[in-house]
Formats: sequence, C-alpha cells, structure tokens
Amino acid sequence: MTAAETALRGTAPSLREAFPRLRQLEQHDRGYVRRLEQLQLQTRQFADIHLREVALEVDRRTDEDPSYFDWDLVRTGGRHGMLDFLLPAQVGGGGCLTTQCAIVMEELCAACPGLGLIFGAHGLGISPLLLDGPLHWDVMSELAESARSGEPMLMACALTEPDAGTDVEDLDLLAKARISSHARRVPGGYSLSGVKRFISNGGVARWLTVLMPVDPRRPAETWTCFLVDAESKGFSVARNEHKMGQRACPASELVFDEVFVPDERVVARVGDGAGATLIVLATSRPPVAAIATGIARGAYERLLGWLREDPEAKGLLERQSVQLRLASMAERIHLARQAYMDAAVEMDVATLGGAMKSPLLRSLGAAPNRLYRRPGVRRLMTSSPARDGLAKFLSRSTTDAAITRSLGLSSLAKACGGDTAMSVTHDALEIAGLTDAPVRPELEKLWRDAKLCQIYEGTNQLNRIEVYRALVAGETMAALPPVKRRVDAAGVAA
Repeated sequence: MTAAETALRGTAPSLREAFPRLRQLEQHDRGYVRRLEQLQLQTRQFADIHLREVALEVDRRTDEDPSYFDWDLVRTGGRHGMLDFLLPAQVGGGGCLTTQCAIVMEELCAACPGLGLIFGAHGLGISPLLLDGPLHWDVMSELAESARSGEPMLMACALTEPDAGTDVEDLDLLAKARISSHARRVPGGYSLSGVKRFISNGGVARWLTVLMPVDPRRPAETWTCFLVDAESKGFSVARNEHKMGQRACPASELVFDEVFVPDERVVARVGDGAGATLIVLATSRPPVAAIATGIARGAYERLLGWLREDPEAKGLLERQSVQLRLASMAERIHLARQAYMDAAVEMDVATLGGAMKSPLLRSLGAAPNRLYRRPGVRRLMTSSPARDGLAKFLSRSTTDAAITRSLGLSSLAKACGGDTAMSVTHDALEIAGLTDAPVRPELEKLWRDAKLCQIYEGTNQLNRIEVYRALVAGETMAALPPVKRRVDAAGVAA
C-alpha cells in the first residue's frame, strides 16, 4: 500500500463521525449502532480490496465492449454478503432495511460506482417483492442460495420505456405517459408485451420485477408488477447501452414478446403497481443518494490523499483557495449524507416501523421456509382474500401521509446527493488540473459516474417536484392500495 493510499483510507469517516446523531441513539440502543458500524466496516473492507483495485480496468473493458460483465467480481460479492443483505432473514438473507442499504451503497460507491450499482440494482429488483410478504420467498430463497453457492443469480427492476422515463415514477405523469407496453389476461396468468429501456442489470438478471399496465388506456389505474423469469419464452435482450459513466453495470433494452407470467407471479394485486412504485421509490432513493454521496466522498478522499502525499501536488494544500474548496467539498458531502440518513431512518422507523414490528410478520417468519413452497400453501397465499388481507395489513401499519413524507425526504436526499456528486467531482478535477498523476484517471471516471445520479430514479427536476408536493404544499399522495380491489373477467382492475 502506498503512502497516498494509507492517507486516503485515514480520511474515510467512521460511522459516528459520519452521523453525529448516532452518538445520541447509541445511548438508547447501543447494539443497533454497533451492528451498523460492523456492516460499514465489512463493506468498506470489501470495497477497498475488491472494487477499487479493478475499477479503472473494468471501466475500460466495458467502454470497449458494453456486453462485458465481471461475473467473477459478482461471485466474490456474493461470498461477502453483498447480494443478500436486502433479502429477508427468513430466507437466509441479511434482513437489512433502508438505513443499512444506504450505508452499504455509500461504501461500495466510494470505491467504484459502476460495480456498486450492480449490487444496488439487484436490491432494487428485490424491493417490490418485499411488499408482498412471503408470497415470493421461494424465489428469494433461490437468490440467497445462489449467492452462497458461487453461481449467483441477479435481479433487476424494469420500469422505464423508450417514450416514458421519469413519467412512470409519478402518479400524475403516469396517467398521461406514452406507455407502449401492456399485460394481457390469458388463461392462468398474463401475457406481457413491450420494450423496457435503460434497465440496470437487465441484460444479466435471471429474475426481473416488471411493471406494465393491464389496460393501456388507464395506465395509472392498472399499473401492475410482475415477477418474470428471464428464461421465459419471448424474453430477449436487444442491446446494452454504451454508457458514459457507471459502465460496469449494464443498462439494457429488454423485449417482451408475449411473455407468459402465471397468476402466482403477480406481485401484490392487479392495479396496485402505481402505489407500490411510490413506496419502492421512497425506500430506494436514500440508497441512490448514498451512491451519489459515495462518489463525492471518493473524489474528495482521492484528491486529499494526492495533495498530502504526491510530490507533484507540493504546495497546493498550503494555498488558502484550495483549502476553501476542500472545506466546501467536505461541507456538501456531510450535508448530503445527513439528508439520505434522515430519509432512511424516517422510512424504517416512522413509515414502515409498524409493519416491521407486527406480530403477524413475526409469526410468518417463524414458519419454516419450505412451508411456503408447498403448492397448497401457495394457492392459499395467492388467493384474492389473502392478497386483500395483505393490503389491509399494510393500510393498518402506515398511512398515505407517512409514505408521502418519506417520499419527499427521499426525493430531497436524492436531488441533493446527485448535485453534490457533480459539483464535488468537478471541483476535484479543477484542483488536480491536467496532471498525469494516477489520481487524474480516477477523478475523471468519478466525474463521468456522477452524472447518472442526476438522472436515474427520476430526474432531479422530478424529485424536486416531489419535494414541493410533500414538504412545501403539504399534499398527500394515494400510495396505499385500496383494501379491496375488484378485477373484471379480463383481468382489469376496476
């Protein structure tokens, strides 16, 4: 390890340094803080050893060939728990919530945002399933087992379309969006047709959570989530995009040509997808903000290590103008981190805390996992009364107002983080100048990686509209599904 690398690792903040509020929380629940610290340390060690060392090489190879994918790195990540931390403990996963997920993503992306996004996109694919109780625990068990076996299966979430990107992430915009995909009712399930574009992990995923309307004329009212096996007939990968940044994680165009999905692989109920999307975004945007914060931190730490140790940088650190820029960078990173932690804790404790502590959820988790694989049990769980019961449970555990507030805080964190990543990487490049020192290629890569943080998970403009609605105008969005939902013979939600 070089002197610069040693200095760099000394600048990474501990959990208590990163989040001063945890010093107060520790007085009430010391074990919780210790578990977070252990997770942060384990992830940081994995990222330092396995991600940063290969980041530039993987970026170069993927630039030359967008179909290149580092499966060896994914296998290593599986052995270190990077693929199952979001899976429920009942299926052999880590049982992490939004807060832990965000901490993991900052650490991974401070080393390499593209490689970190592989694990983040995998978690995003899992997220809709977590709202469906034990219904899909059989697939989630397979995911956990595959990670441990050394032959991991990845997930992805397919939401955006060629003519509908940010539109599909807002209830009002979805009603008017140019949706071209649709799911048609057929005996025993649904037939999916259409194209999904810019899907992270899409070309390498074995399972996908896919959102389409059952009635194209009423996309907002009939938006539905389906769990799709990538080995299904009619599914294909049209291409992988040649990206500017975060190249290690493929963004793919996916084609659904009459792909059959059985009834039991409908996630929640037909027509519940729009509200579920809001809940998923409220839980996924803090980790996305953490990705951006990690990019900013990675640039700041590399620059500071270079300034302190590299002879080519001699004298720069003594200039007050540089000192002021560094102070401003540290300030923006710290505030972005507080924003994503505020949103994550709000979601885990205030918004979904009631559901997490429910005796019902605990009792379901106490049953052996093999029970949920039995055909008779699965028929019971996929029945209309069972799905209505799950919607009723969710409505009793939280409120539309709480979800709206969480979405507002999460959107604030996401927009703040994306802008912070762009501004900090830009400042770092300006300070480094045109030097040919090893830090320059790393900073250039992080600057390219940062731009995507202002675009995916809804553009920053949309996120600020959500902030206005939730935190300024005081609106309440209809995120929770109705307790009962009627579906006609064609499978269209009424």
